[in-house]
Amino acid sequence: MSPLESVTHLFAAVQLSDGQTGYEERVSWFKAISELFPEHSEQRAERFLKEAYNMLNSKNSKDREGYIIKLLDRIKVLMPKGEIKKLCLKISRLIEADGIVMSSEIEIVQLISSHLGIKIHTDN
Repeated sequence: MSPLESVTHLFAAVQLSDGQTGYEERVSWFKAISELFPEHSEQRAERFLKEAYNMLNSKNSKDREGYIIKLLDRIKVLMPKGEIKKLCLKISRLIEADGIVMSSEIEIVQLISSHLGIKIHTDN
């Protein structure tokens, strides 16, 4: 799994954590991907996002959490620490994109923060 694919799957998991994906979250995801991976292919990123939605929606909550942990392990291997720190700001923006921070989003933020050793700030 490439860094673009791994981050896209993580962002999809965050988007789906509150049970819905909205326009604002998709815009936030696309902006983050464009900044983190400026050489990316828009079509490829969109394909990864659709694949991530399908995969995550097919899993129960326990399997989904296990998958997210595997993604985080992969991200730690693929991305330099500086890029991971940038990622935390992008995740904050994603969570706050729709204007409401749900408890399920806080839970995934805590999982990401503890596993990557970063602090993700949200207005909760």
